[in-house]
Amino acid sequence: MEDEFLIADYLAMVLEDGGHEVVGMAGTAQEALDLLESGVTIDVVSLDVRLPGGMDGPELAALLRERGGPPFLFVTGSGDPLHRARCEAMSPLAILQKPIRPEAILNVLRGVERPRSSGHGATGDLGR
Repeated sequence: MEDEFLIADYLAMVLEDGGHEVVGMAGTAQEALDLLESGVTIDVVSLDVRLPGGMDGPELAALLRERGGPPFLFVTGSGDPLHRARCEAMSPLAILQKPIRPEAILNVLRGVERPRSSGHGATGDLGR
């Protein structure tokens, strides 16, 4: 989930080049929820911390946990300690600081991959 198109596009490229399938992108929390409820298999969700609209990344993460959703990681450009503390309270797979190095996100995903028929994990970048 990334509201900045260029960053979302970059993340999708990094993930696909790393052998992952990006099954959807969303620029708002509602778009992300719609994708998650669509029935597509999502193994991991990448969430931006600050999002447009009424729900931010940590709030969406809390909702994912409540609903038994997939594990998630945060990406953020913010150095605000309050944002970081809110993210850490959600027990994400990782909190990655922008700009994101490709190996950083790929290393996180290596630790959570589930076997799939294609041999790759499906990643819901949920970014647009």
